[in-house]
Amino acid sequence: MAEILLRLVFFSLPPRVQLVLDEVHQTPFTDNKLLPDPIWQSDTEYLTITRPVHDYTAFGTAEVRFKVSTETLWGSRVAFRTRQDLVDRYVDGVAVGDSFTFCFTEEDQCWVQRLGQLTNRNLINLGIVSTGSVSHERVLAHFGMPLKPPLVIWQWFGNDANEDYGLASLRGETTVTSPNPPPPIPKLNWWDENSAVYVLLKLYLGSESQFDASLQFLDAHYARKGNIRLAFGRPYLWNAFDMALPNNLDGWARGQQAFLEARDMVKSYGGTLVIILMPTKEQVYRDLSEPLLGQEKLSLLDRPYQMMLDFCQQQGLTCVDLLPILQTYAAAGEQLYYTTDMHLNARGNEVLAQALAAWLDAHPEIFATQGS
Repeated sequence: MAEILLRLVFFSLPPRVQLVLDEVHQTPFTDNKLLPDPIWQSDTEYLTITRPVHDYTAFGTAEVRFKVSTETLWGSRVAFRTRQDLVDRYVDGVAVGDSFTFCFTEEDQCWVQRLGQLTNRNLINLGIVSTGSVSHERVLAHFGMPLKPPLVIWQWFGNDANEDYGLASLRGETTVTSPNPPPPIPKLNWWDENSAVYVLLKLYLGSESQFDASLQFLDAHYARKGNIRLAFGRPYLWNAFDMALPNNLDGWARGQQAFLEARDMVKSYGGTLVIILMPTKEQVYRDLSEPLLGQEKLSLLDRPYQMMLDFCQQQGLTCVDLLPILQTYAAAGEQLYYTTDMHLNARGNEVLAQALAAWLDAHPEIFATQGS
């Protein structure tokens, strides 16, 4: 009875419990898990790629679900949240980035699609979850450059250096080792995969460390202010954003080179590269997160962001600092991120699209030679 009840109320359980149960099967007679398998898989060229799916229910956390349809382009093995028929038309712009560009929302709520609607432009979403700057440069080279888009929007996030190191390590291209590797994924037995009660007994009666691989994505510190309710501080951040770690510095060097190569590629045909810097919800809602996490943790998140701002200035790159933009709405009492997930919610995507539409309106020269 307890097994049945836990499955029935899974989506109402606390996030901590949901995370440790996410590998449990719906029944012992199926391979389907309580949370569906993600549509992303490891790849030695891009670090991660997306599978082609149609109307598939994807999850950020158990509280964050959205429908996804993806298609491969030109017969490649990589699928994107766009359609071949859109690519076959005249393309005004492409967007490359990670999950913040892929968007953890319904497709019509994603900032890429919203921006296209606001500007009446055909913008192609080339975002892939769990990728860094090196991956984005490769996606741009392989799928963006054949289109020669007047506009290339490149979304950056503070863990990109960590992702770039991860790709180099996966390909055997670096000798640098991480002093704090991700928690190992434990080998599961039959009971781990089929008994929710067994897993919870292990959690509460055994060592929580055996669930570190799952719990590194748990935002355990909650804050509420007016209509805003947010959870902060997943352990994953503290290694992925720490620019004192040699592996992240290795990835940062690779990412810088990727930006410069992308700049030259886009410049070669007269296009415009615009880099948007995506902050964490901890940074945007600092007044709520800092009392819970401490100044030292927030400074750790600020460091890669400032490094990217400095790099933009040093190299003369066109970069849009989203932090003050999002903070304005946060200060007005709006919730732009999900409570238990690190990504922008539908309203956050809307605000981002509006901000970029205003920026593009102030820079009409980007499309001036394209006969809009």
